[in-house]
Amino acid sequence: MQRLLSHESSLFLCTPFESKLCWAMQISSSTTPYSLLKSSPSNPIYDHEVKDQDSLHDFKKKITCRSCGAEITDSSSAVKINNKHEHSFFNPHGYVFQIRCFSSAQGCISSGRSSSEFTWFPGHTWQIAGCSTCMTHLGWKFQSELTSFYGLIRDKISD
Repeated sequence: MQRLLSHESSLFLCTPFESKLCWAMQISSSTTPYSLLKSSPSNPIYDHEVKDQDSLHDFKKKITCRSCGAEITDSSSAVKINNKHEHSFFNPHGYVFQIRCFSSAQGCISSGRSSSEFTWFPGHTWQIAGCSTCMTHLGWKFQSELTSFYGLIRDKISD
């Protein structure tokens, strides 16, 4: 089942998960799930390779959803993307997101078609990622031909 959301003069089909994410985030009817990730073009000189950060793996600590407490991932899945574990980005609507990168997030579900529009990581497409327990928007799943990882919003997770 899909739900129609409007954006200016266009209509978008959204899955129930995407509709719930928009409602949970109190997104206005003029914003679509796909506009949430738009940002200025990324810098193409970055290295796109996912790299482990040994210091992040000193001990295995649970990373949970701040809304419901469900386990999302753990510290052993923390990775560096473009030589950093944490990144700050903004979208054209002025929303700033501080994200932490993880190689896996078993407590997340991804939704929607993969998009390369306004990606924050060159060569990667993205999908919305939410808590599989309470459906809170937690971040995005990024994928390329060689790698995939999750960018989880720092304020939406607890460790």
